[in-house]
Amino acid sequence: MMRIVAATQPFVDIDADIVVLPGRAALLPATRTLLVADVHLGKAATFRRAGIPVPEGSAQRDLARLAALAARHAARRVVVLGDLIHAKSGCTEAVLDEFRAARQRIAADVLLVLGNHDRGLGVSPAALAARLGIDACVPALDEPPFHLVHEPAADLQTPRRDLFTIGGHLHPTIALGSPSGDRLTDRCFVAEPSTLVLPAFGSFTGGHRMAYADGMRLWIARDDGVADVTTIAERSRRARRG
Repeated sequence: MMRIVAATQPFVDIDADIVVLPGRAALLPATRTLLVADVHLGKAATFRRAGIPVPEGSAQRDLARLAALAARHAARRVVVLGDLIHAKSGCTEAVLDEFRAARQRIAADVLLVLGNHDRGLGVSPAALAARLGIDACVPALDEPPFHLVHEPAADLQTPRRDLFTIGGHLHPTIALGSPSGDRLTDRCFVAEPSTLVLPAFGSFTGGHRMAYADGMRLWIARDDGVADVTTIAERSRRARRG
């Protein structure tokens, strides 16, 4: 059984395989690998180029948060689990410059596991890595006991289940109800027996509502904290069923 715990303090020698962190990231303590997914840089720029007025600044804040997380948790490596870039139309030199500046503040290797949006840029992995100033772009990473991908659902169709899959892509959220009728909807980490799905790291992203299922573990993912809400989600499901 994979040991997954939530932590609010900077990196220490935690007896766990995976630590889910405030700031919508996860840490693999054995290798000090920081994992994030679905940053979607340039999404706001894509909207503005289409004539839809959206505020600027979300990408800069997300990149500053990424650099701070890498420093706070003494990361030796940062792996982005897909969709670092949102779309070709938003992949401007200004967006790339912002990322390259943030990358210079990260004292660790940086790798990108290519997501569907990254592949849609029409650039070879080597050329994309060079443009971003990162160490490599790869389709997936097999590092026992982990299999790091962008789309975990696609991976479930493969016969190999000896590795624990960590991915993104789904932008998971969870809705919780109280007896008084109040509801809370927020981004979340979702763990199943062989899979962990990270919440979208980028602030300017949508979300996919997850339905609680037996054997699932859930953590609300906030910038300032992480909370295990598995029991609450289970109770909410029972209450809906009457």
